[in-house]
Amino acid sequence: MVRGTEVLAVCQSLAKFSSKTGWGPYRLHRFGLHFVGTEPSVLKYHLIPNKKPNEPYGLQGVNHLLPGKGKCHSRLPIKIHMKKDKVYQWCSCGYSGNQPLCDGTHNSLRVPDLKLKPVRFIPDKDMTVWLCNCKQTNNRPFCDGTHKTIVDEDKRVNLFE
Repeated sequence: MVRGTEVLAVCQSLAKFSSKTGWGPYRLHRFGLHFVGTEPSVLKYHLIPNKKPNEPYGLQGVNHLLPGKGKCHSRLPIKIHMKKDKVYQWCSCGYSGNQPLCDGTHNSLRVPDLKLKPVRFIPDKDMTVWLCNCKQTNNRPFCDGTHKTIVDEDKRVNLFE
């Protein structure tokens, strides 16, 4: 009887120490940080630099005027809460692994030479915006509803008819 309670006490202390829950596929998820299976915030692991004193607010440079359109990453836009004096770089090529923000993948050898650069934006106040994820918008980096007009390649070729 005593042996069983000692084993139980050791198991409870180990579970409390590691703060892991359960067995099986969810054994590595920590308890209490977020629900298992839900995605963390888009900006959770992305380092966003602060604005320098000499940089103006709003769109930076001329990258938002480049004529090309990037690869459609997703048809749905992403809602992001932007903070004042932070520099956001929106991916315009569509190949970034950290959508909708740029991670420098456009410089990779695996990506076709699209001549697209990230669009920099510095908000002048805290704001919530919808950033385009289809990369076909005419109002870069913000969504203008162009994703509603995108047709699947399968439908264009009449593959399933």
